[in-house]
Amino acid sequence: MVDFKGPLHAEHFSLIQTQRSHLEPLYQIAGDPLIWEQHPDKDRWRREVFSVFFENGLNNDLGCFTIIDGHSERIIGSTRFYAHDAAQKSIRLGYTFIAREYWGTNANKVIKTALLNHIFQHVETVFFDIGDANFRSIRATEKLGATFWQHAGDGKSVYRLLKLQFFSKGSP
Repeated sequence: MVDFKGPLHAEHFSLIQTQRSHLEPLYQIAGDPLIWEQHPDKDRWRREVFSVFFENGLNNDLGCFTIIDGHSERIIGSTRFYAHDAAQKSIRLGYTFIAREYWGTNANKVIKTALLNHIFQHVETVFFDIGDANFRSIRATEKLGATFWQHAGDGKSVYRLLKLQFFSKGSP
């Protein structure tokens, strides 16, 4: 089985495997309702809902990353790979959230670029499942070169990024 788990480094960010001890620092960020206002699971800020999200991340055999700002050594968010399809040479990347103070910076782009550089050593296609009203995530994903692929139902759409697309742009 391919190891997708890293750790990874991107500029001054580190992505390490999420550990149980990361629950409280991650919840300090995720407990902000504005993080989830455009997300289909708008109540993920509630502790009991976030706890399920967190446990699913810990149990994800493809890797759930805790994002650390190397300048402050502070946990600032989380992301993960999921739904690897070896036959189709594809994987999904998502469940990402970062502290609001990093919104509007290049943090998401830097972090996702590192993840994509890593994962495209193993797959040809990366999919992103995004809520139709999650305009921040849609725009951020499009900046990486992903394009709308199909509606997925439940108020979500799938965006697709091909390895060739990503690297032909000189990786963002």
